[in-house]
Amino acid sequence: MKGLRPRLVATFAAVAAVVAAALAATSYVLVRRAVIERATSAAVREARATLADAISRLPAGATPAEVRALVTRLPDVGAVDVVAIGGDGTVESTSPALAAASVPPALGDAVIGERVAWVRTGEGRGDHVVVGGRLPGGGAAPADPAAAARVYLFFGLADEVDDLVLLRNALAGVGAALVALSAAVGVVAARGLLRPLRRARHAAHRLEVGLLQTRLPEEGRDEFTDLARAFNRMADSLERSVGELRGLEASHRRFVSDVSHELRTPLTALTTAADVLDANAGGLNDAGRRSARLLVLESRRLAGMVEDLMEISRFDAGAPAMAWEPLDLGRLVAGALETRGWTERVEVDLPGGVTTWADPRRLDAVVSNLVGNALEHGRPPVRVAVAPAGGEVRVAVADAGPGIPAEHLAHVFDRFYKADPSRSRTAGGGSGLGLAIARENARLHGGDITVASENGFGTCFTLVLPRRSGPPGEPAPT
Repeated sequence: MKGLRPRLVATFAAVAAVVAAALAATSYVLVRRAVIERATSAAVREARATLADAISRLPAGATPAEVRALVTRLPDVGAVDVVAIGGDGTVESTSPALAAASVPPALGDAVIGERVAWVRTGEGRGDHVVVGGRLPGGGAAPADPAAAARVYLFFGLADEVDDLVLLRNALAGVGAALVALSAAVGVVAARGLLRPLRRARHAAHRLEVGLLQTRLPEEGRDEFTDLARAFNRMADSLERSVGELRGLEASHRRFVSDVSHELRTPLTALTTAADVLDANAGGLNDAGRRSARLLVLESRRLAGMVEDLMEISRFDAGAPAMAWEPLDLGRLVAGALETRGWTERVEVDLPGGVTTWADPRRLDAVVSNLVGNALEHGRPPVRVAVAPAGGEVRVAVADAGPGIPAEHLAHVFDRFYKADPSRSRTAGGGSGLGLAIARENARLHGGDITVASENGFGTCFTLVLPRRSGPPGEPAPT
């Protein structure tokens, strides 16, 4: 059973049901015993009086016929059924349903030895109190007690049983009403108990979405008030911590942006000087030429890293500029490969007519990063394919290299993450920002980049973009 409310209601109802059943069963058993014992006592008293009156009516030397006549008049004395068994074995009964076999065997033996005895028989409406006694023929006890006439009076308990059935039904009805009332009380109680919990859940959701000023009212002196105080203390601490983190993050972003901006001018001069030095390296010895070449490579790498940092800073600041144009992706990819001299090194599948609206500069950067990584870290053949897919367009870049280990696959788009940290920085290793920037550019277009790789069987990066018929704000074709 899910939910606290149903469990509370079910608990209330179950407790009420158990209590009601116990009380009803106990009450019914006690009342039934008292009613049956009272009816039995009344029946025995009436039977004794009836038998005494019958004996007093028998004349001296009464004949069996006179005894039978007396037996037939006994129901007029008490509203009962009578079975009489004469000393000669003859049977007289006032009810066709009764015969000698109706007399309980234990009672027959008791009547022989005692003047009056009784037993209770039957179940339900068939309950009877059977009282037996002897009628001495001729007004005097015969020499053989077993030869005396025996009379058995059957007192029905149907009325008492009906009353008990009525009591049982009444107790069952009261129990059912008590269970229903308890369930209703459970609903009301659950509503009162769950209201603070719902309020706390709503407040937690507001914190989750960033509304850190959310607080719970601290009313009352119960456990929920303690919960509200604890929640508010947690929210205060969280708000302070998040505020500090946001301040540190903003400071970090400003620092990166300022440093990158300040480095651009000296790096430009350094790169220019390195290019000039490289162009005139013929007058240098071998060591000088190697140093000049290394200076050119590292200055260009540093300049690229600064540009990447500035781009990341613009992403973080939420201020990247977008220049939307209608593009043929096949032509854009072909141009990116041709510009970088990769046409002969890459197998392509670039059908025409796969168009969308995008920023050509940013898409060129994405394609160049994916293809460059495949050429540098993968193995031939490197394939690039452009294809439409419903309301999307896709650019897949695959290589046949060693693949990316599973433990690194989930982090390939993290900033500054390198699957091989020992990769030589002087061997063309990047900053670890290329794929992060590529994914950010894809997301600026409303798309994404996915990666699939199997160790030893190559890697495939797929750029997925929405297929637009106009700039953002206009509906895409269906």
